[in-house]
Amino acid sequence: MIRLLLIGILLIAGEIHGNGQTDAAGRLLMKARYQVSGKMYGEALRTIDNSQSVGPEASRAALTMGQALSGLKRYDESNRWLMQVTGDGLADAAYAMAKNYIALNDNHSAIESLRKHLAEKNHYPEKTIRLDPDFAKLENERNWVHLWQTDWYSESEQQAAEFDYLLANNQVVEAMALANRFRTAYPDDPRGWFLLAKAHHAMKDDWQFRLSMDHGTPLAAQNNPLMEEMLRLCMEAEYFNKANVLASQLIRNDPTNPDYQISRALIRIMEGKESLAIKEIAATEEAGIAPAELYYQAGQRVAKSIPFQAESWFTKAIDGGRLDARYYFARGLARISLEKTDEALSDFAMSLDINPNQPDLYATRAQIRLDIGDNDGACHDWKKAMEMGNTKAADLLYKYCRLP
Repeated sequence: MIRLLLIGILLIAGEIHGNGQTDAAGRLLMKARYQVSGKMYGEALRTIDNSQSVGPEASRAALTMGQALSGLKRYDESNRWLMQVTGDGLADAAYAMAKNYIALNDNHSAIESLRKHLAEKNHYPEKTIRLDPDFAKLENERNWVHLWQTDWYSESEQQAAEFDYLLANNQVVEAMALANRFRTAYPDDPRGWFLLAKAHHAMKDDWQFRLSMDHGTPLAAQNNPLMEEMLRLCMEAEYFNKANVLASQLIRNDPTNPDYQISRALIRIMEGKESLAIKEIAATEEAGIAPAELYYQAGQRVAKSIPFQAESWFTKAIDGGRLDARYYFARGLARISLEKTDEALSDFAMSLDINPNQPDLYATRAQIRLDIGDNDGACHDWKKAMEMGNTKAADLLYKYCRLP
């Protein structure tokens, strides 16, 4: 299977390389966007310097350049690039500029940038913004208070937020009633069908869930944020046919978004059709995303719900030949869920051999060691976690261990 995948990758990569300058620029932009998502800002800057994006991709390139420069703390340069962003990227650009201004101690400009962000149709929910730690220092600003005196959210957005609150509190019947009212009030809004799909999913009514998703998908064709939510739910519900439709539409809307390419590859992997994932694997490899990373991401998607499947995919990621601390940590967590304690501890040790600077891993291993009666080992791990900045470790160290 691996040999066939590699042959297919080489053949398709050869075809891609023959498609001209525009495709080459697109591959570079996808790679830069992936590097930014992984906080590889210097690498992203070098990658995008070689890209010659045109049309809509030029705006995405400007956004990516701005994000990379911000990651490198070159805030003024970042803002100059972010100001060149147009179209659907305006909301993300304004939000990034707000964070840059916070770093530059320009609170007034930060609030004005957030005002521009909120004026865009694909803005973040108020809760997301107000809980962002970067904006905590704005809470005492008069203009911050004035910002939230404006009603930025439509009635339909407020109803959707209320639905999510009800569902999060297991008030499924009430949530279903609200979803039906939403559909009646806003018959052309695809969110109505999506709310119904979420309610049916919570009630474990698979047939009605799929029917609602089928109705909503065509209406959401140009709404990327909504389609991303729909895609995540379809993958969780293992409605892979619809997930593939959504991923394909997202790729058409934004062909250099690495997350969309990763998602389509994951769908094939998760439905057991790895041989059909060759095209997606080739595209992601062009962006610097190794096939092992796809197996890791697939495992992460089901780590809580299907730990034995997650363990299998994490093992495939590890067998890919790349030493990555995340892969061993993740497999260790899956093995804890499967009560394979000794094997999990071996994975944690291997992860720390690769990357010793993992306070969360030390904290996790400490609890496991405590549970199996290894108090000395637990105290050692909590101490290491505390030294690396884990804030909860100090309390646990005080509670269970005698400090020297």
